[in-house]
Amino acid sequence: MPIARRPVDIPSEFARQFAADLQAYHAEQDGSRRDRIAVGTRHKLLEHMPVGTKLRLSEVKELFELMR
Repeated sequence: MPIARRPVDIPSEFARQFAADLQAYHAEQDGSRRDRIAVGTRHKLLEHMPVGTKLRLSEVKELFELMR
């Protein structure tokens, strides 16, 4: 029997900030600055996810690439 998951409640202001981070990530040419944007976004995402959720930096970068 599959485990029922509660939908993640993300405020609209966070969604706007995520979109801005996504745009900044793709506009940035410097790899370390791109990493800093992804790290900041990771921390913000974890604030809105269930306790104990694991989210790797590589997963945030993959998400950014998929949402390009």
